[in-house]
Amino acid sequence: MTDGFTKSAHATQWIPVKNLSIVWATAQREFNERHADKIASGFDPDLFDDLVVTLPNGNGIYHVVDGQHRKAAIQKLYGEDEKVPCRVVNATDPSRAAAIFDKINTGRRSPSAVEKFKVRVTAGYEDEVAINKVVTWLGYRITGETSDGTIRAVAALMSVYKTFGLEVLKETLMTIKGTWSDDCHAVDGPIIEGFAALIGEHRGHLDFKRLREQTAKKFTPGRLIGNAKGEREITGGSLGHCVSRVLIRQYDQGLRNGKLGG
Repeated sequence: MTDGFTKSAHATQWIPVKNLSIVWATAQREFNERHADKIASGFDPDLFDDLVVTLPNGNGIYHVVDGQHRKAAIQKLYGEDEKVPCRVVNATDPSRAAAIFDKINTGRRSPSAVEKFKVRVTAGYEDEVAINKVVTWLGYRITGETSDGTIRAVAALMSVYKTFGLEVLKETLMTIKGTWSDDCHAVDGPIIEGFAALIGEHRGHLDFKRLREQTAKKFTPGRLIGNAKGEREITGGSLGHCVSRVLIRQYDQGLRNGKLGG
């Protein structure tokens, strides 16, 4: 049984670092020095969350339930007399401390890839902003929803951008859109990666019109993925690269010169 939710019980207290410790090691994860160093090297006070600590023991030491690496980072930067914001929970034994730690760390939902991407666009991150400009210029929206005109595969967008650059990403999305219009399944991750691998390698002598027409003549997005999965069972490799191989074979059909597959 725990106390009710009250402002006084959940008020922030500023406690010196020297009074904070891991009293019960079995109620916490193992300490990672590198993680503490990383927090210290990139310290931003606006991102510093309150530590969660128990009531003090007889020596005035508070057990750190959540935030041991943040506490260590502050100690590295400013010394043990520096005070940090803490929320003191009504716990005085390791079993309760462990239960709170478990609930804090299993109750959190990590933001999705799409949510992270959109937040980084708003924050002005260079890569995400550049990708988002291309996406919106082409009439797509990045969202977690599945509907025509939307893209969820932000990891694929970032991978193509990092591997081939912004121009190939632009040409990839333009080609996909020209093949299947705004079909949301056409911009699944493996399809984006497959078209990008083909374009990134062959764009200097690629007939984009032929690529669009030959692809649309035989494949829906779902059928293309199905063929790529069959290819992967035979040759292995990533699904994106298998999409690329399937596209190249279709592109080459009927050509005497200018084949992409050699």
